[in-house]
Amino acid sequence: MSRIDRREVLAAAGSTLAAVLAGCQGGGADRSTTATTAETPTETAGDADATTTADAADPKRRAREFVGLIDEGAYERAHDRFNQTAAEQISPDQLAQLWTGLEDQLGDFLSLSELETVEQDGVDVVTGIATFENGRREVEISFGPEGIAGFWIRRVTGEWSAPSYADESAFTERAVSLEATDDCTLGGTLTVPEGVEEAPGVVLVHGQGPSDRDGTVGPNKPYKDLAWGLASRGVAVLRYDKRTQACDVDFADVTIDEAVTDDALTAIERLRETDAVAADDVVVAGHSIGATLAPRIAARDGDLAGVVMLAPLARTVTEAITDQSEYLAERDGTVTDAERDQLDQAERIVEQIRSGNITDEEVVYLGGDEYWRSLREYDAVAAAAEIDAPRLVLQGERDYQVTVEEDLAELREALGEDPGVSFRTYPRLNHLFMPGEGKPGRGEYFRENHVAKAVVTDVASFAAEVTAEGTTTVE
Repeated sequence: MSRIDRREVLAAAGSTLAAVLAGCQGGGADRSTTATTAETPTETAGDADATTTADAADPKRRAREFVGLIDEGAYERAHDRFNQTAAEQISPDQLAQLWTGLEDQLGDFLSLSELETVEQDGVDVVTGIATFENGRREVEISFGPEGIAGFWIRRVTGEWSAPSYADESAFTERAVSLEATDDCTLGGTLTVPEGVEEAPGVVLVHGQGPSDRDGTVGPNKPYKDLAWGLASRGVAVLRYDKRTQACDVDFADVTIDEAVTDDALTAIERLRETDAVAADDVVVAGHSIGATLAPRIAARDGDLAGVVMLAPLARTVTEAITDQSEYLAERDGTVTDAERDQLDQAERIVEQIRSGNITDEEVVYLGGDEYWRSLREYDAVAAAAEIDAPRLVLQGERDYQVTVEEDLAELREALGEDPGVSFRTYPRLNHLFMPGEGKPGRGEYFRENHVAKAVVTDVASFAAEVTAEGTTTVE
């Protein structure tokens, strides 16, 4: 391992830049719904150019400092850390191309964690995981006696494994397609329980941003967890790729209906056509912004058996962006200069969205003027109060994106006396309805996990109750 693998680094840079230029944000594992702060913030050096004896004896610290320099945009200073052979293989401009390409595809860099060091032929090899907002990469840096001799960035390997509550013998799956527009078809998966003539049916609706049908975030697939768990309990499920992920969409023009509502309605009709599902036994289950828009979907459809809202946002989106940004910046008790810059950027985004000061061609926070205008005009709490279908609201108490204190409290105040509405909260669950401990942050979304069994059980029970003999109320 005596030189930098220039071909691999440049291939990584080229692929990310090509994906961005093509208007695509990469494969499922590189996106995120949702998501999501570093559990261990990257330690950047105050004077990272001064290599001390302590630094030389601590490869992990040197690795953090090197990645910190790149993240700060100090590409020349980072390049100075290569040995002569490595420096000849990749230039500072190519380092910049690599990093900015990764962040364009995966979002802002969050942390370098899970560092391990081994010695090979007199070279210290440090491996770790670089976590970005919407994906992860494996990083490997080798330190020779004259500087960095090798630098690799690779995709994180590993496959999703089924949750323990899923019984793969209890259901079958088949691919389906949904026509979103004349030139846009969405891929989907229909999961049908075995041995059930007329099963309740559930359509899963995504959260904010591009997402595949599984809701993939890092190694996790929360919507696939739900589909397999529900089908194991006698419920048919249809999940599909979101239009903004699957098709060539101009984010500057798309509305909330084009991004979410219209395709959910198409999926509902598709599920009604399934022989194993009775036409009047379909429930919509939305997550995050999908939960916020679930009442709109129900009102437009007019014949749903029930509505499940998993972490619905009740505040305005500008309030949520502000609160989330402040939480993440202040989470560890200090606000760094970089975090202050991020807060300032969030404030500018919020002001643009709130004022509608967005040009026709501009995209702000994955939406253009049409998207944010249509969302501003939509009152999610009033919409949830107006529909007749039974509603089940689910909320994780560790969710810092949609919160018990703000969003759930507002929904309880508006809907708490409605006999057609029930609420469930889960003390240990986050925004993905996965368990965790301690102060929640984005980094936990990228650790292998599954949607909690209790959530699957509650949704399955609700679907069975509201589709049994025309039931219209829940306890």
